[in-house]
Amino acid sequence: MILNQLLSSTTKDSVVRLFFIISGLIICSLVTLYSISDDPLSFNSSFYRQCIFLIFSSIVFFVIKNIPIKIIHDNSTLIFIGTLILCIIPFFLPRVEYTYRWIDLGFFYIQPSEYLKCATVIVVAKYLSNHQLEVKDNFVIIIPSLLTLLSASIVLNQPDLGTAVIIFAPLLPMLFWAGVRNFTIFLMIAPIITILAASNIISFTIWAFIMLCFFLTFQASIVTKSILYFAIIFTGLLTPFLWNNLADYQKQRILTFLNPDLDPMGSAYHIIQSITAIGSGGLFGKGWGAGSQTQLKFLPVQESDFILSVIAEEFGFFGISFVMLLCFLLIKTLLDIAFRSSDYFSSLVVVGLASILLSHIFINSAMTIGLMPVKGLPIPFISAGGSFLLSCFIMIGLVVNFSKN
Repeated sequence: MILNQLLSSTTKDSVVRLFFIISGLIICSLVTLYSISDDPLSFNSSFYRQCIFLIFSSIVFFVIKNIPIKIIHDNSTLIFIGTLILCIIPFFLPRVEYTYRWIDLGFFYIQPSEYLKCATVIVVAKYLSNHQLEVKDNFVIIIPSLLTLLSASIVLNQPDLGTAVIIFAPLLPMLFWAGVRNFTIFLMIAPIITILAASNIISFTIWAFIMLCFFLTFQASIVTKSILYFAIIFTGLLTPFLWNNLADYQKQRILTFLNPDLDPMGSAYHIIQSITAIGSGGLFGKGWGAGSQTQLKFLPVQESDFILSVIAEEFGFFGISFVMLLCFLLIKTLLDIAFRSSDYFSSLVVVGLASILLSHIFINSAMTIGLMPVKGLPIPFISAGGSFLLSCFIMIGLVVNFSKN
């Protein structure tokens, strides 16, 4: 009965529900961070820093949620350009951890690419809302695709493959939500799948057959279908080129993802320790502060990338199931708000932001159990990290703001 009430409500109720869901995720985060911190109340502990970031992020949230929507809409291009410039600035600064992702403000670092995700969603939503009568025309996807490609390219050169992928994640859901034709969306997805499938002859053959079946169902001339089909097939030739342009550590992560035994004490160490921690938790966990993989520091990056592994080890299957339920309700609530929005621009922005959060949840969860290569992508409202936490509160501030429609 309680679950049914959570799954059906008005927009006002959805906002209230959103508050309780996020509060639950934050409590889970602080409880876990307190457990893994050697001295939780020291300035250098992840628990203490997360509390400070929570206060600052909450202030920004209240500012964002009260900005008139018209101001955000009218200035979305300026917001996008300004955020792009912020992402370019690190290229002219000393590298931090061998990358150009961060800007050193003295007392903490900021990662501008976290905010570029939101800015890209806003500017794409503005374009689609301004051209809503033309969404059935194929050309309407060109500008959103180029804007997203520009953002992802800058982030990819920092380098940050994970965030670049996240920037691309909202594009297709937003185009689908806007009403772009299914065949057009399929043509955008097919080359990506073809490149991935081309790494293996069996998977490539199966995908070529599936794609042929899809093409036969769409209404178009046989010449058009043939040209498009073989053009997509030939994109598989790009696979060696893309592989050779990956950094060595990225190649190693993919190889160890496919076969962790290749380097159990090196690049596969993270996955092995994460799976060990999750499996040792059982149904009820080892207890708060009693996880051996966690407390003995065998599990790396446990305050951020692998915090779900900590929760699974100390609180077990039921603990991690509760967190996943909150994540499901978070996305469900955001989609409820998008459905009820009477404003096209607001609805598109909420869908885009929900896609970003869902991508983080999916990739982080899959990474911790070895279903995807290790990427530095945290999970919303749970992982420690000032820039990411602030971006999450900015996204929720926008959602609450746009829910007024």
